[in-house]
Amino acid sequence: MSSMGNTIEPVLVVIDGSALIHRAYHALPPFTAPDGTPTNALYGFITMLISIIDTLKPSHMVVCMDTPKPTFRKELLVTYQSQRPKAPDELKVQFPLVKSFLETAKIPVLLKEGFEADDVIGTVVQKVRESSPDTSLFIITGDRDLLQLVDKKALIMMPTMGVNNMSRFNSDGVKKKLGVYPHQVVDYKALVGDSSDNYAGIPGIGPKTASGLLEKYETLERMYEHIDEIPARTKALLVTHKESALLAKQLATIKQDVEVDVNMSKLACTGISKDHIMPFLDTYGLQSIKKRLEIKADMDFGKKEPSKKDKDQLSFFS
Repeated sequence: MSSMGNTIEPVLVVIDGSALIHRAYHALPPFTAPDGTPTNALYGFITMLISIIDTLKPSHMVVCMDTPKPTFRKELLVTYQSQRPKAPDELKVQFPLVKSFLETAKIPVLLKEGFEADDVIGTVVQKVRESSPDTSLFIITGDRDLLQLVDKKALIMMPTMGVNNMSRFNSDGVKKKLGVYPHQVVDYKALVGDSSDNYAGIPGIGPKTASGLLEKYETLERMYEHIDEIPARTKALLVTHKESALLAKQLATIKQDVEVDVNMSKLACTGISKDHIMPFLDTYGLQSIKKRLEIKADMDFGKKEPSKKDKDQLSFFS
């Protein structure tokens, strides 16, 4: 965020709601509301949300969610994500609670049947790049797939410990973590696969070989164009598993053309009224959050310049 005269450039925070709910559930011990409803994921999500608002003071915000329906990736690969255990009932019941809180707080939620939250996020990022190129974007997620969206105006922030600490990734940060740049993440995953999503890529090619190939050839397709230059063992793997690699790249690629309404004016936030959310916090016994908010004014969204400490977050774009 920077000032031009009296104008503050917009800051859009895009939250991977599904990923953060899962993160909160597994990071925290069980909590329950007075009526026995599990609330640890709800508590953790709201805690992260408050921290994000306090730190980044976004002018715009949206939370993107998965839906229960199978996605197009399941049609491409029947075994996609099939190894994942079913979500426990104690977690499932908290997704509607988070959505109810977001509705109470008047924070927009976007989702689309047949697509993952990743694809909705990718679409938001692309449409904002086109319609509001001066906007700085912060994508809050625990999903490394979204590293492919990083550019000079889009930064990834990932929870690292519990629900309070986050790591930041710009283009150089992605390179340091994976050995490739953001635009190569899908090619990298085409080679090494993704065990969390249950697709293999090319068996026998690991991260070091993959990053070396991409440093030289840039993309998967260019590797095949120069296949005869590649050492014999790696060449044989690429040839044998070409179909698997191309499918893996398709699975890894985040869609950016999902039919969702991305209008910056609809994503603009003017603040969260404590009067609106306090009854919700009472209902679910979230007293520690309530006490934290009682000493604060209504939560600001882009109403003022961030502090020097907060500007350090934003300066990571440069």
